[in-house]
Amino acid sequence: MQTLKYTRKELASIFQKLYENGIDGVIIGDTSVQLYLNYSELEGDIDLFTPEFSPLASRDVLEAVAHKYGWELSSSEVGLPALVVPVEQGYLVVEFYENYMDIEVPPQVLENYVEYRINGIRVKAVKPECYLVLKARQGTDLDKLEKYVEKLKRKGLNLKLVELVLSLYPEEEQSLIAERLRGIKLGI
Repeated sequence: MQTLKYTRKELASIFQKLYENGIDGVIIGDTSVQLYLNYSELEGDIDLFTPEFSPLASRDVLEAVAHKYGWELSSSEVGLPALVVPVEQGYLVVEFYENYMDIEVPPQVLENYVEYRINGIRVKAVKPECYLVLKARQGTDLDKLEKYVEKLKRKGLNLKLVELVLSLYPEEEQSLIAERLRGIKLGI
């Protein structure tokens, strides 16, 4: 299956529409790394953590937004709402997240975001180091993580931040996350 590609301009347009409807969030998925590495063409879905907006409790708001813009309301693999947004090359899925079930993003990660200005629109994303820990905790797509680590090391990677984010999780989880991070050649 071919991965959907979309532009920074399309990303900004989606964020503008979400902001216009009172929805603010921080990108927690690999789009955060793609933005940091300054990719002109982005790929994959958008994982958006909305700390001030519960996607579960406000599904009706997302339904209204979908209707307003001709988007579709769907669900992610874990049952959280997702918007399916038409873009030039197909349909982009924006998955909404909150701390739910085994999804746990510490507040310190969300408060310490990077802000990008794209076509005048503010787009917030977790720092790449935070993404690496979040993804290692999840334990999926570690091969993709390893490729990102190679590129991030060339640009500069803050290992102290990786260790700090790792320390935000319970001790019983830290060793497995650290092992996965070492497995993708991150020297912690």
